Amino acid sequence: MRYFIIVLCLSFSHIMVFGQGTKRISDSGAYFNPDISVIVDTYYQQSSGSEGIAHILEEVSGFGHSHGDAGHEHGPLEGLNFREAEVYFSVNIDPSFYGYAIIAAFEEGAHIEEAVIQTTSLPYGLEVKAGKLFSNFGRLNSQHSHYWDFTDQPLIYRLTLGDHGLNDMGLAASYLAPTDFYLLGGIESFQGDNEQMSAYSGEDPLPERLGPRVLAGWLKVAPNLPSKHGLQFGASFGQGVHQEIHDGNSDGTDDHWLDGHNQFWGTDFVYKYDSMKAYGEGDWILQGEYFRKDGDLVVRRHDLVPALVSRHKKDQKDGYYLQAIYGIMPNWQAGLRWEQAGLVNSERLPDGTRNSFAPSNKSSLALTYRPSEFSYVRLQYSNGNYETSGGSENISQISLQLQISLGKHGAHKF
Repeated sequence: MRYFIIVLCLSFSHIMVFGQGTKRISDSGAYFNPDISVIVDTYYQQSSGSEGIAHILEEVSGFGHSHGDAGHEHGPLEGLNFREAEVYFSVNIDPSFYGYAIIAAFEEGAHIEEAVIQTTSLPYGLEVKAGKLFSNFGRLNSQHSHYWDFTDQPLIYRLTLGDHGLNDMGLAASYLAPTDFYLLGGIESFQGDNEQMSAYSGEDPLPERLGPRVLAGWLKVAPNLPSKHGLQFGASFGQGVHQEIHDGNSDGTDDHWLDGHNQFWGTDFVYKYDSMKAYGEGDWILQGEYFRKDGDLVVRRHDLVPALVSRHKKDQKDGYYLQAIYGIMPNWQAGLRWEQAGLVNSERLPDGTRNSFAPSNKSSLALTYRPSEFSYVRLQYSNGNYETSGGSENISQISLQLQISLGKHGAHKF
């Protein structure tokens, strides 16, 4: 499969570059001529402790392991890491449609990260997107990793949405209101394929649930401020089918199955100040998000304790992060991020047991040098306290990231 995707990318690139005169987008003579770019993301990481940060994140109390076989969990390794090479294609198809495709290749293989058809001429501020896409839920979910201000995700994202966030086959519609300030709202429907939030099996004894299995909605509001200032608030919500399969006695055989829903909601904000100085000196970006998930699953079958069938497992989890980025001099940025996951972190098991877990936290300091818009080097130090079944683990991390962009890449949202 990985070789098929790579050959497809190379073939598509050849067609785009050498065959662009074969298709016109209008009678005016404009040619089908896409933007093509490749972003290469590498970093070195070293963590304190004997097990490494990837293992610790899988053991955080209350959040546990991922479920099902969805996704491509490839957490950071100790030492040298190649995160991905992101191959990006985009083009105005015709007066009615815009399209883009993003293929992420990494050491384990490759997968289609996004492949989207987007309308461009609907009336009344309407827009529709279809294909494989990122949800506009929250602030960071729709951003690719190369646009992050830190090398890694905030804890609450990693623990509740996994490495790839809410990214799935879906259909999304948005509406830009005709107001004198920015007001954009949207609703999205996804098939339902996230290893943490909406894992799905559908095989007996779990019921089959026809897709789409995840529904999300969001609202973005930005008041009119003086030209140097930009501010945006967001609110999001969603619900999705979630199924879990467990091996309760660790004998290598699955023995109980749960089926139900996860509900999630969040708020976010971002403030930007443009100093008007050269190369970002004196610029500020303040950003934060709060995220909460409530789960309600019912036991469909339990081979070890049949009396638990039809009983419920409920859990509540939340988290937030706050970060600030400042242009300390031309081409140089310093960033500080504080985050917690599990301020609310409780569960009620099918046997009636109630558990509450302490929150985990992490602080990060990043220094980024951007010689141009096509590259950056980032040094980051983090220290976290992670609550696990074996007690509290204090882990320090240091990473050095190098990223380059080959070719023209589309502009990012505010």
